[in-house]
Amino acid sequence: MYSDNHLIVTRTEDPVGLFFAGEIDFSNSHAVAESLSIASGDGTDVHLDVSGLSFCDISGIRSLVDAAQTRQSGRLMLHGLPDLLQKVMHVTGWSELPNLQICNCGARR
Repeated sequence: MYSDNHLIVTRTEDPVGLFFAGEIDFSNSHAVAESLSIASGDGTDVHLDVSGLSFCDISGIRSLVDAAQTRQSGRLMLHGLPDLLQKVMHVTGWSELPNLQICNCGARR
């Protein structure tokens, strides 16, 4: 779905969503936002496996948060979120957004 020198985004089928591998930073956060908007077109829950990320700066986190905040229905389900990013999400209160769920159910691509 998207690829550059730092990041690869692929579609997943079970569960339906996206898999992110590599690094998200200012240089490609726009592509993350675009991928999220395409993947969440029908309003159902979209599962995002981020276990393949080795780095994600605030612009990448904001892409996820903004995508969740603009959803009319369904949730962004974050799987494999590293502990440090989970902490950022909790400290900022973003983990409490109604359309964003940090999921520890083990579902991955």
